[in-house]
Amino acid sequence: MGYSDELGFAVDVVQKAAVPAMAAFGRSELSVFEKSDGTIVTQADLDVNTLIVEALQAAYSNDAILSEEGPQDPDMRGTSRCWIVDPIDGTTHFYRKERDWSIMLALAVDRHAVVGAVYRPALGELYAGAFGEGSIYRVNGQEMNVRIDTTDPGPFRVIHGPSATGLTQPSRSSKDVCFTVAYHGLMGILNILSSGAHAFVTARTTGHEWDLAPYAAILAASGGVVTDLQGRVHTFNNVDSKVRGGVIAAVSAETHDRTMTMVGEAGLVSC
Repeated sequence: MGYSDELGFAVDVVQKAAVPAMAAFGRSELSVFEKSDGTIVTQADLDVNTLIVEALQAAYSNDAILSEEGPQDPDMRGTSRCWIVDPIDGTTHFYRKERDWSIMLALAVDRHAVVGAVYRPALGELYAGAFGEGSIYRVNGQEMNVRIDTTDPGPFRVIHGPSATGLTQPSRSSKDVCFTVAYHGLMGILNILSSGAHAFVTARTTGHEWDLAPYAAILAASGGVVTDLQGRVHTFNNVDSKVRGGVIAAVSAETHDRTMTMVGEAGLVSC
């Protein structure tokens, strides 16, 4: 079963949602509120969320919706189809006028991410993909190659979060590996699509399903694999929306296996 209609819808919606987001991004002042967990949300987050949720309710009224900014209906957990929304991923970056924030949307079917769209309008970058439909990577409207050539004789390239620096210790599997540290949590997964790296690893995951589901769908659509540090595939629309167990995101099954071996040799565990 393909998801061409859902992919087209997701790409269209995240681009439409960029209109109010970019209008707010250009303002000198933003309305900002503190959430119960101490993080911030801006009025732009709420406006973008409303646009996306209303579009989902109009087009896919029978599907569940899980969004960082609501709704989060526990009665809908475990339903077959669930759209997962992060209206502005990187709100703090957005508030500071940094450009690497994203509008993110994913569809999970039977708890697996099958459609994903990530749009960085301030950078002109669009990433999207769906099961059976392949992946899209556009920069300022120009099509780019999202699939990494795993036959490239160059070094094996791994991007890791600060919590996974143990990977860089000398071992049999880490020999001739090029390591790059990336901050800002799961946002670093995008770097393996845009920079030509082979894998991303983090042991510390403070994010939620909306922070990971779009990336998991996009990578899977292009032949990649996303698991926890034990090799278990991440599932979505769970009762607990937190991402647990760390993350290994790789561009292919082969690169995932090699990264898993490094994780094992380094004794890396989730924290």
